[in-house]
Amino acid sequence: MKASQTTLRDLIKGELQLLVPLYQRPYAWENDHLQRLWTDITQQADLLQSSQRAGHFLGSVVLAPAPDLVPGNSQWIVVDGQQRLTTLLLALCALRDHQAAEDPGHRDRINDLHLVNRYQQGERRYRLLPTQADRQAFTACVDGANDERVSGRVGTAYQFFRQKLVEIDDPADLHDIHRVELVILDQLDLVQIVVEKEDNVFRIFESINNTGMKLSQVDLIRNYVFMCLPTRGADVYERYWLPTQQLLDAKGLDQLMYLVLVLARGDEAQYNDVYRGHQELLGEMGEDEEKIEQYVRELARRARQLDQILRPDEKTEIGARIAFLNDFKATTAYPVIMRLLELREQGDATDEEVVMALQLIESFVVRRLVGRVTSANLNRIFQRLTGQLTADQPVNETVQVELSPARLYWSSDEEFRRDFAEKSFYWQGARSQQKLVLRRLEESYPAKERADLSGKQITIEHVLPQSPTDAWLRELAVESSNPKLLHSELVHTLGNLTLSGYNSELGNIPFEQKKEFFLRSGIEMNQQIATETRWGKAEILARAGELADRAIEIWPGPLTADRGGAPSRDWTLLTQALAALPPATWTSYSDLAELIGSHALPVRVYLDRESVLNGHRVLTSDGEPPTEGRSVSRVELRQAMGALQAEGIELDELGRAQAAQRITARELATLLGLPSAESLRELELAPGEHQHIADPQRRFLEQLGEANGPQAAGAVQRLLEHWKSGGGEIQYGSGGASCAPVVKRGNEVLAAIRIYPKKVEIPFGTLAKRHPFDDVTVREELRERLNAAPEVDIPLAKLDLYPSFRVTSLATESVWDVVVGCLDWFRDIVTREA
Repeated sequence: MKASQTTLRDLIKGELQLLVPLYQRPYAWENDHLQRLWTDITQQADLLQSSQRAGHFLGSVVLAPAPDLVPGNSQWIVVDGQQRLTTLLLALCALRDHQAAEDPGHRDRINDLHLVNRYQQGERRYRLLPTQADRQAFTACVDGANDERVSGRVGTAYQFFRQKLVEIDDPADLHDIHRVELVILDQLDLVQIVVEKEDNVFRIFESINNTGMKLSQVDLIRNYVFMCLPTRGADVYERYWLPTQQLLDAKGLDQLMYLVLVLARGDEAQYNDVYRGHQELLGEMGEDEEKIEQYVRELARRARQLDQILRPDEKTEIGARIAFLNDFKATTAYPVIMRLLELREQGDATDEEVVMALQLIESFVVRRLVGRVTSANLNRIFQRLTGQLTADQPVNETVQVELSPARLYWSSDEEFRRDFAEKSFYWQGARSQQKLVLRRLEESYPAKERADLSGKQITIEHVLPQSPTDAWLRELAVESSNPKLLHSELVHTLGNLTLSGYNSELGNIPFEQKKEFFLRSGIEMNQQIATETRWGKAEILARAGELADRAIEIWPGPLTADRGGAPSRDWTLLTQALAALPPATWTSYSDLAELIGSHALPVRVYLDRESVLNGHRVLTSDGEPPTEGRSVSRVELRQAMGALQAEGIELDELGRAQAAQRITARELATLLGLPSAESLRELELAPGEHQHIADPQRRFLEQLGEANGPQAAGAVQRLLEHWKSGGGEIQYGSGGASCAPVVKRGNEVLAAIRIYPKKVEIPFGTLAKRHPFDDVTVREELRERLNAAPEVDIPLAKLDLYPSFRVTSLATESVWDVVVGCLDWFRDIVTREA
């Protein structure tokens, strides 16, 4: 490269043309960029007025010879710097038009010297020719047009400079505007870098602009696409890319690229690595421009589908369903929706099937919200579902089948009804999502004239108020000896929530007065509340049941038959797998654990205790019995392996069972005819296989496995190992009845949870005596963190007690993740306070 310092005047002098290539992004400067530049310009103009040394470094401009550069045809490609060049020339256009109002001679002077090549025709007239997205607006500015073509960000920048010139034009200073012109042309220093003709211009551009992620992933994809289209680029840009860019805004284009990658790659797609993913897609096409053009044509088609998602026609059933999911912020479902629209376009799905599929997706996200299930794993769930939608089965059936397994926590009707009665709905999800659920419920009531519930003035109202007066508490005391506790259990449940435009007036006034507001309300569900004579536990639970009936009609549930995937409480699959072992073969604790969704250590404890067919043919992954953490000689090992050797299992030179005779988890699943065989991992040595198991630990694992089965026992063991890997200690109770991951601080021992065979207890009562948990707000933070897990709902009223949740919940990945995160937070806060 050749670099030299220059100014705008020198850079654009002569009969040259600077071309912004297709792979460049459109003009992007906004008001803050323009204002910073204008501040620099006016400061330099002030320095000129006072005869001080002026000069300001503006940045670099990288140029490359155009492919057909020959003497007499001075065209250069702008590799980098098009944003500042476009801005400076727009400023010259504004200067020209401002001065021409008093002296028309300025128009020809600035045009001929800086903006146009006077003796060229067509697009060759312009000293700078931006990319197609901005070309019309920019050339209209240069031509002095004052019409609708001067639009977009180019038009905004031109008008910015026009306005600023009017503001600083001082009638008493005849040279103020001239000084601005001199600054733009001569005082803003640029570094001009010229690359060789043989260099790969796009690669240079990518290297300059990708550092620090200056360009968006969409910019980089576009750049890469048109690098791959040396002969068809202009036509493909005009026919497909430009219309796509005009249809979707920057955020929409970003979503489009991700969705296309999901449809191509499934759950391998990564939102933060979209550029690389598209590079790989394009790389598979080689240098075949026809295939790459087809790729861009496909992007344009997908863009039209995304536009239907982002701006749905709510007059149609499909559009109305999509609009609800948009309002619900269910953007993770977009890949599924796009696939549904594609199958409908192709004639492989009917409108009715698509509507039903969208209704089921709506039900899935709503029932999980009401059940307080975290949304953290929705992205993966919907990515996988997208790949399952084909023309071979009605799409609504596929959606229902694929979302029904219990591990995905789409609540059954029975669970949904229980959630309405028991879960604190008011603290789950965004307020807008809660309002949407209540709106759907309100729409299920017949009404002569439907109230508009979309306005901001409509808010969620607690019938039983959040801050009850003594009068409210006396009413609750009729049903409970602890009215405050009863209030905390009821106040945020769906049975106590409604919509109202009178939230500030209602407050915590008595129910008799609230009824007067509800009677005047245009909201049907409030009319129903107003029929009650009092408002307490019985009325709230009755209303929760009535709303649940409506909700079940609105949001149909999963298939209830064969909802496999829930934590298993028995070891049947393990015994079946061992019974299916072929002669002269062996398997490992870790293989069995992988097959049944457990951990090698509980499997060891179970097989040590139970007499199971072929249990003696279970070894560690390296082909020997567990050593309990001690060294074993070859002689001892060969003696221990004698019985297996007699059954046809060969030993290697160290006395271990031959790896070739090992039956892996995947092979066990195949022998049993399980559909999940391909998803199982091929494991090496697993933690716990050789570990010494002390008596308290063994008794705890025995009771845990007997009470809850292998999956819950495995989840607990993985949790404990995670804790130990961070330097934590495990404390087992006397007789092995419990265990706790603890932090020792001086003479104190602190635990966030204590695990019993059937429950996980949170010892708030003990923590309340330990700093910093003697502060109720810190205990409340622990409660809120734990409540982020599905199936965990610790009442606020129990911050001084010992609440618990089922230990089987830890077998659910989303629950396990939340609890582990809580433990990490707990360790950090305790050690920080040490």
